[in-house]
Amino acid sequence: MTYLAVLLLWLAAGYRLSTLRRSRSYVTVSFAAAAAGAAAAFTVKATEAPIDAITGPYVSDLIEHGLVVVAGAAAQLFLLALRTGRPPRRAAGARVAIAAVVAMVMVVTFLLAPVHQRVVGDLDETYGQLAAVAAYRLVFDAYLTYVLVDNVRLCRRYAAIRGDFGRSTSLTLVGWGSAVALAYSGSRIIYILIDVTLHEQPTVIRAVGSAAATLGLCALAVGMLTPRAVSGARGWLDARRGTRRLGPLWHDLTTAFPVLALRTGAPFTPRRAELRYDRRLVEVGEGLVKARIPAASVADVAGTPDPIRALAVALRRNQVTWADAGGIAAADLLPHPGDLPAERQQILAFAQAYTSAPAEPVAAARVRT
Repeated sequence: MTYLAVLLLWLAAGYRLSTLRRSRSYVTVSFAAAAAGAAAAFTVKATEAPIDAITGPYVSDLIEHGLVVVAGAAAQLFLLALRTGRPPRRAAGARVAIAAVVAMVMVVTFLLAPVHQRVVGDLDETYGQLAAVAAYRLVFDAYLTYVLVDNVRLCRRYAAIRGDFGRSTSLTLVGWGSAVALAYSGSRIIYILIDVTLHEQPTVIRAVGSAAATLGLCALAVGMLTPRAVSGARGWLDARRGTRRLGPLWHDLTTAFPVLALRTGAPFTPRRAELRYDRRLVEVGEGLVKARIPAASVADVAGTPDPIRALAVALRRNQVTWADAGGIAAADLLPHPGDLPAERQQILAFAQAYTSAPAEPVAAARVRT
């Protein structure tokens, strides 16, 4: 479970860092710092022994906790900056100052603690009753509790803002992850107090706290990855929906003019689905340039209140004349859109009208009337 959390955290950090390369702002920088700090901290936690062998006894604990302080402060600044792009100066200054004081107290108490000879076990279990170690741990865990409570509060506030489903989902998961991680910091404070006052080490409380930390970090990592997953899923669904709307018109045009169709891979990924959708939009547009309608049918289209619907009906009823050189290109009868998005919407509207149009030939309709 620990290595799964490390993997998820580094995936989240990599995503946030790649986002930072495309768009550098206060929000993206602080979010990337929070994600990278959390991933680095849990990586240190998972590799304590080799780090201590290089740096000295229990230095890995100080590095890990220092990275957590950096990640916590960065997360607070990110959440404060969500609404306006930059956090309020007083609120940001207060959180940075608190983080700096906590880090300084942690460094001083760690240097004062007589734990620098050799590693003889877990820092909490072996030296937890020493005043310096107890102060170090209480300061850190109290700060972590403060950060997590602040994150839960801010996530609840901003997740309720409508307009960005991916962001709301992300903040909801980050808030829940912070709430679960509160069980870790709270259990550690209880553990320290029991150890110092009663000289007992409640292993159950410690185990529950460790599990909460891992689960909370996994939820945080998934929350940080959610915007990309949601945007990818939404892009895939939109592309698949658009491809289905184009289907009947695209099929008939490419059957009449096979040279139009280009092969595309199966749309298993958002990128492939969007590529297929974009190609079919282009192919339909080119097909409407090639497909021709008799002049007699064109007269029925002119002056109608819904020219797209009328043209779609005329085009479907005159499939046998699409390749006739004497007709008029269907594309020339469509309104001229002002830009590319308008052109795409017009093609989609035309495809939908074509799908619902009757396929009865004009000649048969005249005989029946």
